[in-house]
Amino acid sequence: MRLRPTRVGALTVLLATVCLAGQMVWLAGGVPTLEGHLVTLAALTVLFAVTDKFVVSLPVRRGYHNISLSEIPLVLGLIMVHPALLVAARIAGGLPGLATFRRQRGAKLAFNTCLFATQATVAGVVFHLAAGAADPLGPVGWLAVYGATFASDLVSIVLITAVIALQDDSRRWRDLLRADIRGLLQLPLVAVTTTMGLVTAVVVHDRAPAAGLLAVLAFAVYRVFQRYARQTQGHAQVEALYDFTQAVTGARDATEVTRVALGRVRDLVRVETAELLLLQGDRAVRLRVTGRDRFRRDVVGVAGDHWWRPAASGRPIRGENAMAVPLDLDDVGAVLLVAGRLPEVPPFTSDQLRLLEALARHAGVALRNARLVEMLRHTGLTDALTELPNRRRFVTDLQETLDAARSTTRRVSVLLLALDRFKDINAGLGHDVGDRVLREVGSRLRGELGGQYMVARAGGDGFALLVTHAATPADVLAVAHRVREVLERPVDIDDVAISAQASIGVAYAPDHGHDAERLLQRADVALHAAKDARSGVRIYRPEDDRHTPRRLRLMGALRAAVENGELDVVYQPKISAVTGAVIGVEALSRWEHSDGPVSPDEFIQLAERSGLIGPLTLNVMDKALAECATWRVAGHDISMAINVSPLSLAEPAFADDVEQALQRHGLPAGALTLEITEGAVMQDPARSMVTLHALHRLGVKLSIDDFGTGHSSLARLAELPIHEVKIDKSFVQHLTSDRSKRAVTDAALHLGRALDLVVVAEGVETESDHRYLCENGCDVIQGYFVARPLPAPELTDWLVTRRHAAETAGSAS
Repeated sequence: MRLRPTRVGALTVLLATVCLAGQMVWLAGGVPTLEGHLVTLAALTVLFAVTDKFVVSLPVRRGYHNISLSEIPLVLGLIMVHPALLVAARIAGGLPGLATFRRQRGAKLAFNTCLFATQATVAGVVFHLAAGAADPLGPVGWLAVYGATFASDLVSIVLITAVIALQDDSRRWRDLLRADIRGLLQLPLVAVTTTMGLVTAVVVHDRAPAAGLLAVLAFAVYRVFQRYARQTQGHAQVEALYDFTQAVTGARDATEVTRVALGRVRDLVRVETAELLLLQGDRAVRLRVTGRDRFRRDVVGVAGDHWWRPAASGRPIRGENAMAVPLDLDDVGAVLLVAGRLPEVPPFTSDQLRLLEALARHAGVALRNARLVEMLRHTGLTDALTELPNRRRFVTDLQETLDAARSTTRRVSVLLLALDRFKDINAGLGHDVGDRVLREVGSRLRGELGGQYMVARAGGDGFALLVTHAATPADVLAVAHRVREVLERPVDIDDVAISAQASIGVAYAPDHGHDAERLLQRADVALHAAKDARSGVRIYRPEDDRHTPRRLRLMGALRAAVENGELDVVYQPKISAVTGAVIGVEALSRWEHSDGPVSPDEFIQLAERSGLIGPLTLNVMDKALAECATWRVAGHDISMAINVSPLSLAEPAFADDVEQALQRHGLPAGALTLEITEGAVMQDPARSMVTLHALHRLGVKLSIDDFGTGHSSLARLAELPIHEVKIDKSFVQHLTSDRSKRAVTDAALHLGRALDLVVVAEGVETESDHRYLCENGCDVIQGYFVARPLPAPELTDWLVTRRHAAETAGSAS
């Protein structure tokens, strides 16, 4: 084994220090004399050197534990000489034995020499502590000898295991140690050699020449155990091959199969390096395990005449220090090679080459199966049409990204996009053309955005992007607008330029959810809201989500409230900017739910999505016109303004419903003003215009609400049969202190005069804003400066009070 100098060197120094300390303890009791012991010491030295030639090697991971006949001279030394002299003889005999018979040099020679010295020191300590003053050739002495030799062998096991752990995997040293002790202590060789050593000591004590007969017996025992070791290794090799097959079969993917296979090959063949070469012309992908199980992948040039080249042609090749065999991967040429035979491992044999071939066959089968599984997995996670990751893969990757980002402040965003008017493409040009458009969109997204973001097909005409490097909502919106720019270029299909614009919904963690399904659901909500509003891009808003438990409960409660007439109506006065007289009121619906008041923006949206907006509008209209009729009878000549949903405008019967409501309450059509938004007409222009002209013919006044916030052109505005425009409160509030708001308001006032329309300013809250509007030609004022929205009874009192104040002022003048 090639020892790591720093770690094993430190262990060698530690052993040398322990041995030196032990000798100092022995010598403190008196320096042993050499007189009468020189012949014995010389004989022990020679025996230690010779017995190191007769070694039984037992494999442990990629190294070996070597057991020799050295217990025989060790037993003789324990009985016949001083412990300090025994250690000296062990070193003097072991050093040349290691250098000559095992050809060890450098750090390995130094370590094993210190190991021999440590074994002799431990054996001496155990023997003298156990035997004490007893006869060393008596029963007590025998037991002491057995204890000493087994302790010596245990020390060898622990220290050699430590070296293997330092060399290969320090985290597994406990497992290695348990396996070594379990295996080695069951072997009878140590007990047999110790017994032979005791018999030799007795024979030498009584008749020295007879020891030669024991040498013959010792050699015979050595041969028996050598054959036993080989047979054991053969059985172990079969078991290891089975374990190898189980290990590579249980790996998760091709990379894991390769890593496990190369690691096991390295252990079984006992080499420094195992490699798999995947040949691709003059280059090869090299996967290798070397050092402390380090798995590496790189690309190397393989042009020229390499030693392993015959294996690439299907013929195994064996050298003294390396072997290579072909590995069958069907369509890919592959070579499995091993190199760097460990120092104590004999040159490779044909048996080892056959073992490597068997390992290559098993690894080849496992790799082919793993590639098949990966291909099936790829198919299951890839969209067949665009070859992008599919929704299942996207959800998995999104969840993994969210889990990784949970402990950080990183924002993880999902962009869900759908092509606008894609159904028209399928219907008008055919599904084949639609598929080609989807392929082109997928290719364009992957080509221009795939390097930065994960792009996937979400199904149908939808795609999804996973964005992990956008720090703020503005950054996420910038990515969304870039996506739209990428798709703005027409798709050319058979000389037909097809627009592939898209609407995009955005949701991001942690603000909109912590799990993949929740983020996707909310991105989908935002996508549909973007389509409805024709805004192109929309970030998720809670009010867009029609399927939350709360919204579902509200939807059920709203249906009951509309059917039972439980919605309240409040009224906000409008006054003439010229005279200050009250000329009308606007009806505003309110809903007091059992959980608390619900904002009009929320329940109106719920009504539109649940099909309740028609009944709700007629319910409010009926209540408002009834109150208006009452006020007019009481002498308050005011009109009623009511907001109308775009969905109501698209209903063919809406104008008839309005006419019936006016007749029911005895009101002229001119007493009713219906307020619509700029965008309402644009959602369904054809049907909306039919309804608007029918209302105009009826005599109902029409008003453009929230003027300035929509996207109508002047030409479109001029075509509408409207009577007034209402400047949105966002431009009216603080207009005297905000130059840009003042400019928009002035433009609206000029436009109203140019088109001969009544101009209403809503949201007027201050005296300065009121004065500016009156001085610059505004016709009607509405807002908190005049009055807050009031229930009908309170408005009645307010009207009476205001009329009385006006009459009093008129009398005074």
